[in-house]
Amino acid sequence: MITPGIDHIALTVPDLDAQVDRLTSAFGMVVEGRSDLFALLADPASGLKIELGRSPDSDVHFRHLGFRTDDVDGAHEHLVEAGMESSEAPHRRDFARMYTSFLRQRGGIEVQLVKYDL
Repeated sequence: MITPGIDHIALTVPDLDAQVDRLTSAFGMVVEGRSDLFALLADPASGLKIELGRSPDSDVHFRHLGFRTDDVDGAHEHLVEAGMESSEAPHRRDFARMYTSFLRQRGGIEVQLVKYDL
């Protein structure tokens, strides 16, 4: 149900502007979306995205791993049945042009399932 491959990694960082500058200038990433509190960068070679938000403190924090799927509802249900806890039921995020859900696996790692509009 889940398409192989990670779609994105989400982090919060203390200096969003500096991190965006570093990832674009030193690593060739491309900004796909940007606001004062958020940035979405992509690696043009692999398509992997990094979602950055502003950290509430001076540390970098892991937020979640994003995985692509063709069926968010079915994958979400399957993962709940397999023991994951639903953090956010499947829903639309119009600003990101996606249908998505969030789950937390044992041990605390949160995952996001995404299906982008075509």
